[in-house]
Amino acid sequence: MKVRRLISILLAVVVVILAIFAARSIMRPEKFKTVYQLRKEANVQNLLAIRSAQAVYKNVHKVYADDIDKLVDFVNNGTVMIEKNVGNFPDTMSEAEAFKLGLIHKEIVEVPAMEKILDIDHKIPKENFKNFQYIPFSNKEKKYEIQTDSLSSKTYTIPVYRIDVSLDDLLYNMDKSITPENAGPLTKLWNKIFYNNLADENQYRSQYEAIYMGSLTEASTAGSWE
Repeated sequence: MKVRRLISILLAVVVVILAIFAARSIMRPEKFKTVYQLRKEANVQNLLAIRSAQAVYKNVHKVYADDIDKLVDFVNNGTVMIEKNVGNFPDTMSEAEAFKLGLIHKEIVEVPAMEKILDIDHKIPKENFKNFQYIPFSNKEKKYEIQTDSLSSKTYTIPVYRIDVSLDDLLYNMDKSITPENAGPLTKLWNKIFYNNLADENQYRSQYEAIYMGSLTEASTAGSWE
């Protein structure tokens, strides 16, 4: 009787272990995909902010910023000269009529670079420029690196730039992202069983790519996700 009970217990343990391994084989790749997509989207939002800032920076300096800190300083402290309508006219009057009557006129005015950047791309909220120099989830430990160059011919020179985000950068600190420090003991145990060292799984990593924006060989600021 005791032998049968022991065998039953062992079989139950084996079944639980097999169930855990079966669940892991399903859950781990899905969790990897979820984290990767989250990280990718966060990086894309930063890169889009950088692209808008670079466009305005180039209009002012005729070249792209070759250092992310230089671009951050421009966004926060730089200014841009723009042509602006100055004056007031009633709603019942068209702008052309107001110009003709001298109620408004054009002036070159100096505005903050941030104002111009937000003006050319209304889809990007101001909040996206708060820490756009840092690779997301790196805890402000790593900044984007900007490569710059120029494409030349007999008649023109075009500045170009490129930013690469490696898979290692995308997946940096993945374990902490899955299990925050303030997670409860049961959550920590669950995640340790099912997701421990997930970032090191080469069979999952091989299914995903690094991302980049811009090019050093052609006049393009498109991102690899576009």
